[in-house]
This record gives sequence, C-alpha cells and structure tokens, in this order.
Amino acid sequence: MPDVAGHPRDLRRPVLEAAAASAGMVLFALFVRSGRPWVVVSGAGLLVTAVAVASSFRVERRPAEILGLSPLSGKVAAYVILACAVGAGLGVLHRVVWEMGALPSGVGRFVLVASAIGAAEELLYRGYVQGRLRRLGLVAAVLLAAAAHTAYKAALFAFPPDGVVIDLEFLAVWTLIGGVVFGALRELSGSVLTPLAAHVVFDIVVYGENVQAPWWVWS
Repeated sequence: MPDVAGHPRDLRRPVLEAAAASAGMVLFALFVRSGRPWVVVSGAGLLVTAVAVASSFRVERRPAEILGLSPLSGKVAAYVILACAVGAGLGVLHRVVWEMGALPSGVGRFVLVASAIGAAEELLYRGYVQGRLRRLGLVAAVLLAAAAHTAYKAALFAFPPDGVVIDLEFLAVWTLIGGVVFGALRELSGSVLTPLAAHVVFDIVVYGENVQAPWWVWS
C-alpha cells in the first residue's frame, strides 16, 4: 500500500530528508566544474545527499520499499517494455529537436557511462525522493521529485564553457515533463525499474554515437 498523508510530525522527517538530498545534488551540480576551492562545495553537496539517504534507511529500515525496488512481476515487466518505448520516443524527439538525426549512427564508449548516470538519477529522484515524499500524496510526490530533478539538471547546465549556449528554460521545461512521465510510470507499475529503463533507453538513443563524455559530465 502506498504511504498516505498523516500527522504533520510524521511528514516532517521524510520531507526534510528528501529536500536535503535534493539540495545536496544541486550544490554538487553547480560547483563540480568550478575548480578549487569551490569544488569542495560540490563534494559537500554529495555528502549531504549521502547522509540524508543513509539517515532514511537507518530509521525506516526498508530501503527497497522506499526506492521502489519491488520484485519483478508480469505487470512490472509489461510496464518496463512500455517504458523502453517511451524512452526511445523521447530520445528520438530530443535528437530531432536538436537536429542530431533521428537515430544514433553507432554505439560509442560513452553509452555505458550515460546509462549509468541515467540509472543513478532515477534511483535517486524517482526512487528515493519520490518514495520518501509519497506520504504527501502520489501526485505531490511525482511533481516534487520531477521538480528536484529539474533543479539538479538546470544547475548542471547553468555554467557552460565558452562558446556553448544552453537554453535553460527549454531544458527545465522538458526535464520537468520527462520527470512527471517517469514518475507516473513508477506509480502505475509500482516499481522504479520502469523509469530506470526509460531513462537508460533515452540516454542510449541520445548519446549513442558519443565516444567521449560531453562537457557537462563532471569535466
């Protein structure tokens, strides 16, 4: 059964932990490419996120349930297939909008890194943050987790290198929409495996031919 809203005191801890984990990732994204001494702030952000997650798992003692790591079932498998199609469709749309060609020309070495990053983001945002906020109601949890992911992504792209232009408003809007879709997939299927699969397929389609990591990958 999903968590439901309860007494305000029951909500305070999970909300604060989810907020701390999200804020830590924003700090990480903002300063990870800043060099010394500011890169220390980036590391501190990761530490805040790790402490928040560890605190939740220590108190609740049900990390698999919080993350949405439910056992694989026929329903989950069906939604994973649907999620892969959604991820592929969004990936093709992304490539067309950015005039990259509808499909990647090959499979480069960066695909594994991109897939790992996408999977980690889903475990954190659709898994941990959304799972921690479900006591606020499912709609609120989906929207807030999507907003947290959007804030992280905007921070990551906020300071591009010279000569690179990023439309942050466009990026934020589409990241939010994608986050809501992925969050809905988690709630409909009852498993974080569905948005994880969608995100991995999306990254494979978008970054398929990349041999080297793009500038935004902590370079």
